Amino acid sequence: MRLTLIIIAAVLALAGTSGLAAQVQEYRSVVPASAETDPGLFHVHRVGDRLLFEIPDSLLGRDLALLSRIARTQHGLLEGGARMAPNMVIRWERRGEHVFLRAVSHDITADDGSTLHIAVENSNFPPVLQSFPVRAEGVGTSVIDVTDLYLGDVAAFSLPRQQRSRLGVRGYDRTRSWLEWTRSFPINVEVRVVRTYAADQPPSNQRGGTLSFEVNHSMILLPEEPMMPRLYDERVGYISIGQTNYSSDFQGVRPDRYIRRYRLEPSDPEAWARGELVEPVKPWVWYIDPATPEKWVDYFIAGVEEWNAAFELAGFRNAIQARRAPTPEEDPDFSLLDARYSVIRYVAMPVRSANSGGDVVDPRSGEVIRAHTNQYHGLDERLRWWLVSQLAAAHPSFRTSRMSQIDMGEALRYVVSHETGHSVGLPHNQRANFVFPLDSIRSPDFVERMGHSASSVGRTRYNYAAQPGDGVRPERRMGEWDRFAVMWGYRPILEARTPQEELPVLNQWITERAHLPWFRFGSAQFGMDVEWDPHRMTEGISDDPVEAAVLGMNNLRTVTASLLDWLLEPGDDYYEIETHYLQMLTQWNRFAEHAAAAVGGSWTHHKRFGEEGVVYTPIEADYQRKAMRFIDEHVLATPTWALDADLLRRIEHAGAVERIRAYQELAVQRLLNHARLARMIEHEAFLGDATYRPADMLDDTREMVWREVRQRRPIDTYRRNLQRAYLDQAHYLLHEAESSHWEPPRSGNLRVSRNDDPPLNADLHIGQSDIRPLIREQLRILDREIEAALRRGGSLDRMTRIHLEDARVRIERALE
Repeated sequence: MRLTLIIIAAVLALAGTSGLAAQVQEYRSVVPASAETDPGLFHVHRVGDRLLFEIPDSLLGRDLALLSRIARTQHGLLEGGARMAPNMVIRWERRGEHVFLRAVSHDITADDGSTLHIAVENSNFPPVLQSFPVRAEGVGTSVIDVTDLYLGDVAAFSLPRQQRSRLGVRGYDRTRSWLEWTRSFPINVEVRVVRTYAADQPPSNQRGGTLSFEVNHSMILLPEEPMMPRLYDERVGYISIGQTNYSSDFQGVRPDRYIRRYRLEPSDPEAWARGELVEPVKPWVWYIDPATPEKWVDYFIAGVEEWNAAFELAGFRNAIQARRAPTPEEDPDFSLLDARYSVIRYVAMPVRSANSGGDVVDPRSGEVIRAHTNQYHGLDERLRWWLVSQLAAAHPSFRTSRMSQIDMGEALRYVVSHETGHSVGLPHNQRANFVFPLDSIRSPDFVERMGHSASSVGRTRYNYAAQPGDGVRPERRMGEWDRFAVMWGYRPILEARTPQEELPVLNQWITERAHLPWFRFGSAQFGMDVEWDPHRMTEGISDDPVEAAVLGMNNLRTVTASLLDWLLEPGDDYYEIETHYLQMLTQWNRFAEHAAAAVGGSWTHHKRFGEEGVVYTPIEADYQRKAMRFIDEHVLATPTWALDADLLRRIEHAGAVERIRAYQELAVQRLLNHARLARMIEHEAFLGDATYRPADMLDDTREMVWREVRQRRPIDTYRRNLQRAYLDQAHYLLHEAESSHWEPPRSGNLRVSRNDDPPLNADLHIGQSDIRPLIREQLRILDREIEAALRRGGSLDRMTRIHLEDARVRIERALE
């Protein structure tokens, strides 16, 4: 009998932490008067080392966003302010004497009360994350103990598996973890926790074998009535979310896409309807991290508030505001990680970048509840690289290793503006950077009015085409597309009651501007296989990107030749020279990418039925040949401007030959790329002589790479490396390149297209295409040309002969 009682007592004790049945107790026995209580969304109680949530019945079943962000971190582990894991939507549900925490998906939906809603519910069952026995009941409330949720090793609140694997985590150590603090606010609950793990590969303090960081878990109540969504349109482009509504009248299954945007509603709809600017009901307020160096704060504020000019086109005055975060004396409860606030966090890390986005987004509507930007201290250096490599030739103030406070502040202001644009909902619009003629972006008056591109959110930094003497100001400002996109996404259409009813007005706003290229959208292209539109390449400008690259190369040569004079003072080491020199090569490679994209490429102009013309237009043959001439003269030709021995021998004893080989190998791989050749084959099938035929392009490439063979000239080290890269790529296409296909991303179990490219590309079967016969022909022609050169002999030096004899062996091997 005694043993039975002991077992029962043990089971009851276990129920306190495991979720087994437990008896509801009297309220004050669970929440004593001595408890530390913070009222808010939930009443949050601290009782000794236990954490209790008192959840009102009215909030059971409501959707809340859960986000977990790093507050403080061990050096090298995670970025301050970054998410520990992806956001998720959760619900608290009570069943009997238990409360369950469940994860909720809104990827699919159907109208309430419909039979389809039943089907969706059956296909969208929310997984149960954790179970909690009800400890006590208040007036319309349930009290549960959530200590183990935050301090245990629950997957949704702990370090993700992928990071554990990378860091060699052996296990979570609760004895070295604790609750730092908890706070409850009207629409959110914040819990700060220190977590510690035993690890074999910690990023710092490796002898300790430990990972520790402080994480802020936020639960924020989503609106009871979702904002009316606005449907995405690829002609404008927005960061978006996907949702499949099974109650739509589409005969099949097709996801809707909603743009992501902050909720702005006119405080005076009548005045707004009369065309007056009005304050929004709830302005979008951003807070600047007090850790931000004081000298940059005003620039950060200016970068955020620049967007007010765009919101005015939507009818709002003072829609977006930036403020210094309140001090502890001004507001002791304020926290940058409080999920009610949008913030710019200043992070002391060497990351040479910034990042942003809608940190909490309502998946039902696309509403941005709050946003977060990280400004990393290391960004200053990257900005200096850009300013020197792209602007210093034309602007003497940038000929230094230490920018003035005004110049660096202005550069940081632009970055803040760029990242704020992403939070507003705008993606990188590369098309908007390639809209103005070269003579325009070299005109001070034009650039003063229009800028050098139509978007500051596109991945193009500065006007590298402007030449010394042009007098063009270097600053970046919001562009015409930025203003239009904000108007299109945020201007209320008060007469519409559904997203579909907005479509006629939204379409009209687009079509009435469609003839002007600076109102168009095209996402950035990355990777050799998908770089087929020069107007969508990263870091480019002007409606003639090839000619802009020629001007950029002029500046690049000038800057590289002047690095020692511009950047160093007596006593300096050569760190600045090394890093800036590598940036010069990176910029050179960008120009090579811009030109290569034209070969076998197409121009993109997104349209919908009823608009005249096609979406994808093959690039004119003459422009493709112009791009090939650039590649010949500025990429494949030995870059003597980058081979100054006086500079190089100050930073390295060797490495230049291999470095140039690697960049030129990339150039050859871009031209002899199976996806590019397949596009050219298709263009020839449709256009015949009206296009740049693949055989002609391969002839031109062979002659560019192997020019010395026909001219009976010695072949130097750099050209020999280039020619071997050509043979290696030919061998790869003949023997190693696999058939490939374009795989669109998925949403749930549904295939969906990317932002603006349809998932129609059929599988490319290289062995059944013209690619290998074309390459074999080139190798046979080349072999005959080399044989003739060797037969002539005479003027060939020893290394040239050795190289050509080796080339014939490689060709023979490739043709076997």
